[in-house]
Amino acid sequence: MIFQSKQFKLAALAAAMLVAGAAQASNSALSATLAPLEPTTGNTSAVSNWRFTIGQSFNGVAGALDGVARLSFSNSEGNWACSGSLLAGGQYVLTAAHCADDFSKMTVQFGWQGGSAAVTRNVSVGNAYVNKKWTGDLDTGADIAILKLDTAVTGINGYKLSTTNDVGKDYLMAGYGTTQKATTNAATNWGDGNYGHYAFNTFDVDSKSFNKTVGDHVEDWGYDAAFYAPGTTYMSDFDSGQADNNTLGRIADFTGNQWSSGTGLGANEGLIAGGDSGGGDFVWNGTEWLLSGVHSWGWQGKSACSLIGGMSDCDVAGLNGSSYGDLSGSTATYSHIGWINSVTAVPEPETYAMMLAGLALVGVARRRKQA
Repeated sequence: MIFQSKQFKLAALAAAMLVAGAAQASNSALSATLAPLEPTTGNTSAVSNWRFTIGQSFNGVAGALDGVARLSFSNSEGNWACSGSLLAGGQYVLTAAHCADDFSKMTVQFGWQGGSAAVTRNVSVGNAYVNKKWTGDLDTGADIAILKLDTAVTGINGYKLSTTNDVGKDYLMAGYGTTQKATTNAATNWGDGNYGHYAFNTFDVDSKSFNKTVGDHVEDWGYDAAFYAPGTTYMSDFDSGQADNNTLGRIADFTGNQWSSGTGLGANEGLIAGGDSGGGDFVWNGTEWLLSGVHSWGWQGKSACSLIGGMSDCDVAGLNGSSYGDLSGSTATYSHIGWINSVTAVPEPETYAMMLAGLALVGVARRRKQA
């Protein structure tokens, strides 16, 4: 999945990816027949094993990840890549604020496989809605934005939103970022950039709870409740199945076990990387995948363990920002349901009539007052 970086509090990295000059994989051939299309591996094995493709089934839902978007945008600093998720209705894409707060041109693509897209749309600068509480600081819970497409997408199911706090739940993640095997001590890269990728993980704890607990045990940590007031950020670690790489579990032990973090989901587990910013985390409600989190940042486990408990061996690959022991954060959708609805809601015809009638009455009242 993908990684380049802006620094944030505690030396974490935003997962947007600078792609100027980056080579895309050149193999555009697609197999005529796809594998059984049920997920069996994450980025613990060769990256080609965890591609998602058009129509692919997850939990029996065909095309479950067809609504995941590949974002390409430009600004004065260069050309960038992020990810996003199509919302129900097909007109809007949910992404990270740091992917939408500075661009001059934005292209949104769906069904990117083999180096080409099934559907392409554009977004004008005036149709990017960045959360009003976004300050440029990651981890506040406000790293979220909405993009209005120039033309609504049809034929692809957009996602409904989770309206609950999903800490403790397993989730399916997806994005169009860089890739790397979990144990490889080398940076993530575009070697399989002709495809999007998926994996699974667990929301272990929310960032406010994490930082408050750590602040109670680590001198000069600088916890400030107001910093986390804008919303909730879910935190996950990349477990290998071994206790050493259960970074959030080890930190929980050190700080009094105020949250639970197991040793992982085995070969299904993965983590976001550069370019996966804005991509979706999806929880299963028994019948469909709900969009629960928006990818925001990553943080190397080596740094986290060293800062918090003076621990070592959390991170197996220091040069790989998406390896066993590393951490990621995603902005929770339930924190922003009201704001999302205020941007995306389309009034029914009768509502428009009432609005117009109301405006007419206001106009009459004003004329009378002026008279």
